Amino acid sequence: MLNFFVILSVSSIVIQNCVFNNICKKELKTNDDIYRFNMIVYTVCIALFGIFLFGEKISLYTIAFGVLFGIVTALGNQYKMLSLSNGPMHITLLITTSSMIIPTMSGIFFGESFSIQKFCIVFILIGFIYLSLGKNNNTEINKRWFLYCSIAFVLMGSIGVLQKIHQTSIHKNELNAFLFVSFICSFIFSKIRIKEKSKNSELNKKSIALAIVCGFCTYSMNFLNLKLSGMLPSQLFFPLINGSAIILSSFMSVIIFKEKLSKKQLIGLCGGILSLIAICIVK
Repeated sequence: MLNFFVILSVSSIVIQNCVFNNICKKELKTNDDIYRFNMIVYTVCIALFGIFLFGEKISLYTIAFGVLFGIVTALGNQYKMLSLSNGPMHITLLITTSSMIIPTMSGIFFGESFSIQKFCIVFILIGFIYLSLGKNNNTEINKRWFLYCSIAFVLMGSIGVLQKIHQTSIHKNELNAFLFVSFICSFIFSKIRIKEKSKNSELNKKSIALAIVCGFCTYSMNFLNLKLSGMLPSQLFFPLINGSAIILSSFMSVIIFKEKLSKKQLIGLCGGILSLIAICIVK
């Protein structure tokens, strides 16, 4: 069952990454478009988590963490999508996926054993990320893209830490309630951020359909990752999920989206992927 959860979680992340990359580059032209798209995603999640909420207890602790998690999730998705719309999928995902460094290292605060070897590999990973940022004729690296990636890195890493905190508390069984509250807050946050003058704009049918697909993926990955974060140690869970996702997503960026890499970028990407795998294997 554990292996099935991992496979389903990784598959959901890869599908969402591919949809985000396609929709951000072709359909979503403004921040408000991204907010509207995400509102549909969050609506699907609210409905799915709400179905399983009946009969489940909810504490003030879960409500408070749900609000915080919801805001961080909304901001994380926004800046990840802005990064994809302004830069290449393979490098963007390598950077945002490497945010697992934050929750992986946070394991020491939860009484988990600390590995010097893993810590060293993290710095090797950072070096490969630097290599992957090299310019070529097909990839334009700009300051705006790098700023969006940096913000997404911190926010996506914070999501993992919040998952771990909730699932190591006495309220860990309030899983559906936690995520239900979270996505209500994400929806409200996105709604508030839409500018008044553009409220009448609507997404086309294709964008709405893809948003619904992303809604199911977001539900699956959040439910499973929250559950898995309480079942596996941080230094295994986060590299395993994120490492597998970046490998598959990188292949998709080349095969489906025809993105090309320079030799320097290819070394950086392959080295980064191998570093993520090593973090999973090394004890």
